[in-house]
Amino acid sequence: MKPRARRAALCAASAIALAVIAPSGSAAEDQVVAQRGKAFSQERITLRAGDRIVFKNEDTVSHNVFSRSPGAEFEVRAQLPGQQSPVVFAKPGQAEVRCAIHPAMRLQVTVTPKE
Repeated sequence: MKPRARRAALCAASAIALAVIAPSGSAAEDQVVAQRGKAFSQERITLRAGDRIVFKNEDTVSHNVFSRSPGAEFEVRAQLPGQQSPVVFAKPGQAEVRCAIHPAMRLQVTVTPKE
């Protein structure tokens, strides 16, 4: 497998693994964060551990949403207009979400402990 294809397969596997992390009996919630005008629909969001953000590309351009914050690392990769991508935030803490294509895009995520 070529390096680029291997990287894509690993990213897809990571996204699936993140989606499976949420505990099964929990009342996890989805929060939708849209991307429009090369910006996130909000600058800050607070979730509980195990909740997920559904990143919805309502823009006319592609985005590449990611976080390198410890405990909340992920990368959606190329997200075309009209696509949506769920990401579970399993651990309490802070995360900064950005777009690799549009560096001015930033979303501050606060994840609180599950009650």
